[in-house]
Amino acid sequence: MECRKDQGHTVFPIFYHVDPSHVRKQTGSFGEAFAGYEENWKDKVGRWRTALTEAANLPGWHLLDG
Repeated sequence: MECRKDQGHTVFPIFYHVDPSHVRKQTGSFGEAFAGYEENWKDKVGRWRTALTEAANLPGWHLLDG
């Protein structure tokens, strides 16, 4: 996401076996995983959350199978 902002690169999010709304809101099993990361990566998790929320708001692909 930094390259998208700084250098104008294109981002095509692919949500494989995860609902984009769970990524956007960090809920469900996706949110549970993030809760575990906060213990060891407190200084980075905030940036990750922001980047994933931005990515989930972009047009992309939601793949359940394949």
